[in-house]
Amino acid sequence: MPTSIEFVAQQAGRLDRVVAEYLQSQGFSVTRSGLKSLAVEMRVNGQVRKLSYELKGGERVAFLLPDPEPSGLVPERVNFSIVYQDEDIAIINKPAGVVVHPAHGHTSKTLVHGLLYELGEKLSSVGGVERPGIVHRLDKDTAGLLIVALTDRAHHQLVLDFQHHRIQKIYYAIVKGHPPESGHIETPIGRNPLDRKKMAVVPSGKMAITDYRVLEYLRDHALLEVSILTGRTHQIRVHMAHIGHPIAGDPLYSRHATRYDLVGIALCAKQLSFLHPVTRESLSFSIDLPEDIKRLLHSLRG
Repeated sequence: MPTSIEFVAQQAGRLDRVVAEYLQSQGFSVTRSGLKSLAVEMRVNGQVRKLSYELKGGERVAFLLPDPEPSGLVPERVNFSIVYQDEDIAIINKPAGVVVHPAHGHTSKTLVHGLLYELGEKLSSVGGVERPGIVHRLDKDTAGLLIVALTDRAHHQLVLDFQHHRIQKIYYAIVKGHPPESGHIETPIGRNPLDRKKMAVVPSGKMAITDYRVLEYLRDHALLEVSILTGRTHQIRVHMAHIGHPIAGDPLYSRHATRYDLVGIALCAKQLSFLHPVTRESLSFSIDLPEDIKRLLHSLRG
């Protein structure tokens, strides 16, 4: 059945832009162009309006969002493990080398394909047909823990919890050099104007906040515990490179990446702590570092 959507516009602007931004904030995978293709009838304060209608802010917007089209994705066996599962969520340990969802250049063997193979239809539909169950992501080259939504109710609450920084993610990273014992990095991150495949600290970017502390100084490297208060693309990688201590093995933001003999990069989402999206029970999960990162640690201690 179509989903009834109703909200009060918090800002002025074109109706399609405001609606798309609202839907994305609620976890729906809908763009401005996608709204046009859905041919949704929009009502503003009870009156039917075109997508080009200019909102002043404060209007009540209401419409019916059609159910997503059936997925054309073919379930495939993919390398990952399920750490925890109940009726509403699953906690996934994603290895480096696995892309989270289909995108240009990655049309098979993604985590989504594997989730469909392992869990079948037990995935939320909020993220759209290409991203069922996906609430947040990890880079292809980053290993670690992910929360997957199995119901739409859980998905919506998890989106809100991420927006309000109620979900604590702890990463372990091996970086080059010896940074200070602790640090707070607060700079804007956006697309690199010289290389669209990379992100960078740029004045026009969105503010990103990263905290770290050194767990151990190694030979010309350091093992860090890193927490992030925002979730920008490549955030930890960009921030550590920005302060002169890039992550070992990072092919985008560091030199001599291949010398480390890693599957991905020396970065792992090691711990997750959050409130269950339905029961609101306090949950915490932790995993061991991947074997390739353990080997690197051992060699750098020698």
